[in-house]
Amino acid sequence: MIMNILFAASEVNPIIKVGGVADVVSSLTQEIKKFGHDIRIIIPFYKSLEEKKLSPLKKVGSLKIDVGQNAERVDIFQTRLKGEIPVYLLRNKTYLSNGGVYLDSQNFLSIARFLFFSIGALRIPKAVNWQPDVIHAHDWQTGAIPLLVRIQQSIPFQSDNRPTNVGQTIKVLFTIHNLLIQGRWGYAQILKFLGLKGDEIPSLGRKTPGIYGDDFNIMEQAILCADLITTVSPSYAKEIKTKSYQARGLNEVIQKRKQDIYGILNGLDINTFNPETDPFIKERYSIKCLSNKLIDKLALQKKSGLEQKPETPLLGVVSRLDIQKGIDLISQAADGILRLGCQFIFLGVGEKKYEDMLSRISREYPRKVVVYLKFDPVLAQQIYAGADIFLMPSRFEPCGLGQLIAMRYGTIPIVRATGGLIDTVRNARIKSDLFGLRKRVQGTGFTFVSFNVEKFIATLKGALKIYFQDKFWRQLQINAMQQDFSWEGSAEKYIELYKRLVI
Repeated sequence: MIMNILFAASEVNPIIKVGGVADVVSSLTQEIKKFGHDIRIIIPFYKSLEEKKLSPLKKVGSLKIDVGQNAERVDIFQTRLKGEIPVYLLRNKTYLSNGGVYLDSQNFLSIARFLFFSIGALRIPKAVNWQPDVIHAHDWQTGAIPLLVRIQQSIPFQSDNRPTNVGQTIKVLFTIHNLLIQGRWGYAQILKFLGLKGDEIPSLGRKTPGIYGDDFNIMEQAILCADLITTVSPSYAKEIKTKSYQARGLNEVIQKRKQDIYGILNGLDINTFNPETDPFIKERYSIKCLSNKLIDKLALQKKSGLEQKPETPLLGVVSRLDIQKGIDLISQAADGILRLGCQFIFLGVGEKKYEDMLSRISREYPRKVVVYLKFDPVLAQQIYAGADIFLMPSRFEPCGLGQLIAMRYGTIPIVRATGGLIDTVRNARIKSDLFGLRKRVQGTGFTFVSFNVEKFIATLKGALKIYFQDKFWRQLQINAMQQDFSWEGSAEKYIELYKRLVI
């Protein structure tokens, strides 16, 4: 059964990338296309994309969307992902093409632009003469799509401002990438923007007490209105159903839809993240020539101004700096970590308080700690290849990409046992045979449960015991590098959900 599938998202790599959503949309669509489905993508035409001069790029249509008393013109452009998958870009000077991808969260425009984009996404099929069977919407930025479809299917609109071509047969699958950010604003202002009264369908009656008085929660509406919901790992799906902290205030609606929520593990672009072909690392390597990884370690030490000591454990972190990622735990544990004789390289940007934490540590230990407060994908590849151990002590983690890349490069992750980290990292141990004569290491990394400094450092100590046993460490690296994190299996699971909706 061949299906038409439209991915609606705020970003897609390599056209525009800020976060992990871009990688998921890019890799997953390419894998689904291999199964013969007609898959297309729609994103906003940000101002930065005009400066990027995409090629090929052609205008394929235009439409008008009513916002209050104004009729906003939207021009529709098309390019292609990897030369194969059509990507529609919606350009509008007022809402979509006037700044970066994510605007100041204190400005209503940061919300309005994605409400506007969702309306436009539902007008695309008529404009380009192509009707999707399923719309796959990603995170709160497209959360108004399932809401508008549900309203349209309940009460057909007469206004040109609404997706009048959306019939009873179209289905919406909504993927939650992270419940932390939900798209909240004043209830009355969002209803006014969408041209709604608030009584069109039952879910619109929900108001959430918040900083705007009565808040409208876009993520909440998406969960209530989508036909099916997915998270980006099985364990994260389980956590948001069973742990109130993980549900982020949406316990009630998640419980209401729990039978319709599925966890599908994100995959990895194994062609981009491949130590055998990576053009950005000093020396390429594989399981068969794993000793070459040491050349990348020495090169990374030299580049970062650290002593070039092959025996010194080199710890790496590539992360954004926010409450999710456990940066404060790393900061609190820094003295204990460095007393163990380790070196430490950090790459990332984010909240100032976390940047200040790491900068302070680098000043206190200039010969042992290097902190790069920037976004640098080339340096990131070099850290994945050159480090011995990758730290990822997240408070919560819907899926996680860093631990997957690290294992691909034979860099052993230390992670907290939460979300997708549980699903992807198996705790290492040395196991003897029945007679205690032969020992081998099992697992792919190291995990700890309690979010505290003592457990974190104890886990690192356990990792270092194996690190200094070359035979076992090499086997652990091989175990990690042999894991299959390709998108094929995940794509098949998504396709099964699409079929369930369409049939």
